[in-house]
This record gives sequence, structure tokens and C-alpha cells, in this order.
Amino acid sequence: MCWKRSAQLKCFRNKKMINLKFKKSYVSISGDYYQIKFDDEPDEPIDVDQVMDSLGPYFLIQFNFEFPGSDYYIESDDEALIGHYVVNSVILGHRTFTIKYGIDDRFIVKIEFGATDEEQNDLINVSKEMFLNVQVKG
Repeated sequence: MCWKRSAQLKCFRNKKMINLKFKKSYVSISGDYYQIKFDDEPDEPIDVDQVMDSLGPYFLIQFNFEFPGSDYYIESDDEALIGHYVVNSVILGHRTFTIKYGIDDRFIVKIEFGATDEEQNDLINVSKEMFLNVQVKG
């Protein structure tokens, strides 16, 4: 993690893939609002209080099509990954999800996750609707 501005610029140039592993993946669509979440929770949270009470690791991507051209909101238990960003590309493999986001692919995050075939297909379908540049491999 970079703390000084000069060091921060160096970190942006020296991109490094961040590898994460989660037990579950979730997708949800509510009107124009799309969300993808990866975490280790045994069941999908059903209300905001359950989400707020969750202390485990997670990675979340949200987009609202009501405001086209706006950035995606990315949230994680790792505060360095949080913010509003342009998503440059998504690559989906067999139980893997790689996302490149930020200026010049500032962040490259590869996520391994557990999912049924149906959950994997849901993730692929929602990703194709949600992102402009999606590759599906294997």
C-alpha cells in the first residue's frame, strides 16, 4: 500500500494482480440496479442489517443503469479497493472472475469462488449485461 503521493504514482505504474478466494457468489438485479457480490457467508443476506453485521471478507460491484455513463461502485473489506471506477474488462473462467478497473487498469483483481453451475451461469449472464468488455473462457 502506498501512502506518499510520489510512492502512490509508482504503485499505479507497477500493477500487481490481487488474488481473492470466496466460498460464494451472488448476483442481483432490481430494476436498473445490478450487483455482483463474492463472500464467505453461508446464506445470501436478506436485509441491510445482515449485510452491515457481516464482518467477513467480501468483494462487491454495483452499477445503476438509470445513470448510464457513470462509474461502477466497488466495495471490499480491503479499503484500498473501494471507490467509484470505470471497469475496463471482466474475464470469467471456470469459477474465476477477473476484473480490471481504474485508470490504466490500476486494479486487477482475480477472484476464485464456489458456485453451482446455475450460479456460474447467472454470473456470466449478469456480467454480460453489466459490463461492456466481457470474455468468457472455458
